[in-house]
Amino acid sequence: MPWPLRMTLYMSVIMFIIFIYHGLRFYFSVNRVQLNPVFFFKVLYIVGGLLIFTYPVIGYVEYWTFGEFSYRTYPKFLIYAFWYGAVFLGVLFSWLIAGELFMMAMAYGTSLEKPIRKVYHSYFIIAITFTIAVYTGVKVYWHTTTIDIERITHQLNEEKAGELRPFTVVHIADLHADRYTDEDKIRRYVERVNNSYPDIVTFAGDLITTGTAYIDSAAELMGEIRATYGVFAVIGDHDYWVDEDRITNALESYGITVLRNENHWINHGGSQIRLTGLTEIYSQQVPDSRLTELLDEDKGESFRIVISHQATGRLVEESRTNKVDQLLTGHTHGGQIRIPVFFYPITAAQAETDYVIGHWWLDDMLLKINNGLGFTLAPIRYNAPARVSVITVR
Repeated sequence: MPWPLRMTLYMSVIMFIIFIYHGLRFYFSVNRVQLNPVFFFKVLYIVGGLLIFTYPVIGYVEYWTFGEFSYRTYPKFLIYAFWYGAVFLGVLFSWLIAGELFMMAMAYGTSLEKPIRKVYHSYFIIAITFTIAVYTGVKVYWHTTTIDIERITHQLNEEKAGELRPFTVVHIADLHADRYTDEDKIRRYVERVNNSYPDIVTFAGDLITTGTAYIDSAAELMGEIRATYGVFAVIGDHDYWVDEDRITNALESYGITVLRNENHWINHGGSQIRLTGLTEIYSQQVPDSRLTELLDEDKGESFRIVISHQATGRLVEESRTNKVDQLLTGHTHGGQIRIPVFFYPITAAQAETDYVIGHWWLDDMLLKINNGLGFTLAPIRYNAPARVSVITVR
């Protein structure tokens, strides 16, 4: 079974359990308070459920009947409905548990009779249903369409700085050009990069999501990025799975330097800055001996940057041990969908790494995970908007 369908079905099972549990609560609540017209609200809930689960059901039937599945062929509104439903039900879950605790608290902490407590609980269920439906809808739309600018200051101590003049690194990742991340959106992303007036731009891989249709157009738009010393890219998982040589050639044809387990030096006002680009992905990792060789190669540089698609544990430790100044990566999309469970955001990426969203100071090394622009599997974002990371070194 294809990975996108398998993951969608896993999600569907969890969602369906929450949907049935909440549906029963909603049904009895509407009846209890006689929310008029009662029939309308019941039908509205059923129609919403049909919209949410149509995509995975048809996908499974297609695979079971024809032995194949491609989410790229489905109407966008069905896919958006399913993933909006995932966020809505995920956020709703914590509030349903809160409602049950609320009922218990009223039972033991008040003198209210049971019928009155049930009426209060019914109003609570109805109120959170419509509040969360609107709130998550607005937030999903905002985080899916917006592009944030994140500003980080990397302040060097006097001994480290020496004669190194200030400079700006703009770090981006995970463009994922496809039918959801079109040319207009990529162009807005590129404009945000250019408006930050970078000296160096680093791209942590995944130019496209799948297939070859968007390679050339995405590379051409990337070629519109302007930086004092250029744009430097590495290979991501999706690039490797599609055709890393073709993607490398496309990027380089538009003036972007692709570093595949190699070093590159920049002369910045007489000081040397070393960029190390690594292919560190699921299907291919830089060999230990080559990693050691790359990190040891020294030409008296004042500043060292490592670019990689994934921030694997090995790479983080090796970079920190070798006194790398910045490790710039992507891959996680910042979690892409981060659903708060009792106010703590949960995302699938946490099963893979502790470094999901944000930046960390590990000794003197800055580790930055960029949220990227595009999507994998789900064409939405929640609590993890697209982001351009602007790092000022001074």
